[in-house]
Amino acid sequence: PSAARADARAGAVAYLAGAQNADGGFGGAKGEPSNPAYGAWVAMGLAAAGRPCDERLVGALRAEARRVTVTGDVERTLLGLRACGASDAGLAAKLARAQGSDGSFDRLVNTTAFAIFGLRATGRATGDARVRRAVRWLAGQQNADGGFNFGGRGGPSGIDDTAAALQGLRAAGRARATRGVRRAVTFLTREQNPDGGFALAPGGRSNAQSTAWAVQALVAAGRDPDRVTRGASRSPIAYLESLSAPDGAVRYSRTSAQTPVWVTSQALTALARAP
Repeated sequence: PSAARADARAGAVAYLAGAQNADGGFGGAKGEPSNPAYGAWVAMGLAAAGRPCDERLVGALRAEARRVTVTGDVERTLLGLRACGASDAGLAAKLARAQGSDGSFDRLVNTTAFAIFGLRATGRATGDARVRRAVRWLAGQQNADGGFNFGGRGGPSGIDDTAAALQGLRAAGRARATRGVRRAVTFLTREQNPDGGFALAPGGRSNAQSTAWAVQALVAAGRDPDRVTRGASRSPIAYLESLSAPDGAVRYSRTSAQTPVWVTSQALTALARAP
């Protein structure tokens, strides 16, 4: 990696390590009380960067695993534990029970994509019946423009949801040359902003999290994000590097530094080029 990328990755890892609370969890920013929404994202970011979780974080995630009931929370906590190399504490069974008769999870694109990640992380193969049913439903939600909406086909396509769905298709075994995968890649590259980043919705301002999702999806589809540019723009990874703050955190955007723990965790995964 370039010196800037190495510095950005090292800074992000150092910021996250310094943001951990005594109970093992993380708040939205250094010094804030622990919130279960953030620990799993930190675990995934650190794992992508090749850094092991400590036992305090594993303990916090296991405590959360005993409480979660909402499908999205089950998925996130399961993936956090797996990123730490820990057992899922019964979350795999909870996730399997959440699948609907149509193959979806909560009839939502993002929840179904994350369910595919969870099913695969717990050892189910691409040929597994639950995985096949989930990806069949997910593929059917693609809009005519190649993108996806979190609520399903017909809603306006967004970058985050398209990136999650694209990764879900690939995780479920859909080949890079599959028409649905190619159309989703075309949608994403078409929506890149002139600054190299991506917005939550087409036409919006770039932010680190949407850019990180786009990078992960491009990597999953076999595209080199360093070569994805809009005219003479920088690459999306270079855009993320440009948001690194002096303390190592990654800013949400040029004008906002909100929830730096969450943002830095997701940006770190993209900086590590890990879908």
